[in-house]
Amino acid sequence: MKKDSLLYTVIISVVFAFLFVFLLSLAYGATKGKVEENQKLIEARAYLVAAGIEVDDDMDIEASFNSSFPNFDTESAYQTTTVNGKSVVVSPFQGNGLWGTITGVIGLTSDLKRIVGFEIVSHVETPGLGGRIDEAWFKEQFKGEYAANGIVVKHGGSGGDTDPDNGQVDGITGASRTSDSIQVIVNQQIDKIKIELGGTN
Repeated sequence: MKKDSLLYTVIISVVFAFLFVFLLSLAYGATKGKVEENQKLIEARAYLVAAGIEVDDDMDIEASFNSSFPNFDTESAYQTTTVNGKSVVVSPFQGNGLWGTITGVIGLTSDLKRIVGFEIVSHVETPGLGGRIDEAWFKEQFKGEYAANGIVVKHGGSGGDTDPDNGQVDGITGASRTSDSIQVIVNQQIDKIKIELGGTN
């Protein structure tokens, strides 16, 4: 068979494509368990942060999570835990961002009037714009924020609203759609938790 023939080119392309896919499959199989383990740790960390628990690099995330949420129920819309003697309601959330699904975890005081903690787990927002929702300054604004009537994510903020009583956080400059999405997602989740706990939205 001539090396410059069409058939030779097709056969070589098929062989290399098969080898490439085979090697990718092997790599996926070899790392799948580790990827799943890492994802569980990311989610566990998000629950701890949302509950208002200080997380550092030396912490045993899994042990702390199991201690804080001993009766964790994957089927439940929310979990409860006690931090510094105060009951906290912690709930995972997800909703539509600009480019895809935003997932995270939010913690609320037992009366559902203030946000205890807020953490982003995953998103596909634009790096440097909407992707900044996972930056510390953005997430820290939610901590202690009054949210009995929901929250407002302001456009054109200065990089961090410091008033915990105004029900507002600064949005991300140049990412109004993502900022609006966060507002909708958070408010819908707060309403959902109120309904789950037998209150009104």
